[in-house]
Amino acid sequence: MAIEQQVIQYSQLINRRVIDRGTAEEVGRLDELWLNSKSHHVVGFSCKSGGVLGLGVKKHSFSWEQIYSIGADSNSILVNINSEVEEPEKSPEISPPIIGHEVLTDGGNTAGELRDYIIATQTGAVVGYLYKSSGWRGAVEGTYLLSPEDIASIGSKRIIAIDKAVQEPQPYTDGMNQKLNKVGELLKEDYSQTMGDLRGLIKGAQNISEQAKSKVQEVAGQAREGTVSFAEQAREGTVSFAEQAREKAQEVANQTRDRVAEMKGESTATPVVPESEVAPEPEVVPEPQGVIEYEVISETPPEAEKSENQA
Repeated sequence: MAIEQQVIQYSQLINRRVIDRGTAEEVGRLDELWLNSKSHHVVGFSCKSGGVLGLGVKKHSFSWEQIYSIGADSNSILVNINSEVEEPEKSPEISPPIIGHEVLTDGGNTAGELRDYIIATQTGAVVGYLYKSSGWRGAVEGTYLLSPEDIASIGSKRIIAIDKAVQEPQPYTDGMNQKLNKVGELLKEDYSQTMGDLRGLIKGAQNISEQAKSKVQEVAGQAREGTVSFAEQAREGTVSFAEQAREKAQEVANQTRDRVAEMKGESTATPVVPESEVAPEPEVVPEPQGVIEYEVISETPPEAEKSENQA
């Protein structure tokens, strides 16, 4: 098999063109992978072509060994077709499509939903199952990896995983593909031994993740303590500034009150003025009193004059 990449995801294979290497003709589009869930191997696949509204569809099937190459940058799969050999049939051991299965733990808890699985291109062995976490046991939303050894059973609607593997989830990142490529290469030699190596690889990645988590928590604790210390210092500085402001305000209020009292003449304090600055009081000169003149109109009172006339 002339394949550059060592692992590939289920989602990267679905709907790829299947082309006969001998005739260069397109056979159809890959529509189903044949997964043996007990051995965790993809043993073959089927493709379909033609048809309108489901009518006249042609289906072909191939074993995984018939694959000659899988394009890394294209959407094609080249297969070797031998017209003298009949197409393989799907055996009863083949599981139905598992994408979208609910992922449960053997403790009865819902862990998430299966989104994809990773296949070693040389052998068809599944090296990992990818599921979307539902946030159980504190796991954040994201894609996580389960090794085949973490899977207890696969049914028509659900997958049951070992509880411990879900409690210590391994996040799936792009960098993980490089490690899985190495696993895919080793699978050509010894499947059982490599599965153990894969389990150790995932476990080692988990330890690194836990160490990183502990380091983050330690740094967060230090940052939190520094924040509290800074807050206390800020609070003490604020209290000190408030006290100074209150004292200054009280001083200004006292000065203002004294000034107002002084302006109203209510100040009890008698200011001391130097004698050189005391202005002499002006000399008061009494005004001369004027002479009141009276005009004498009659020397005899009116009543006496009347008595004389009557006599």
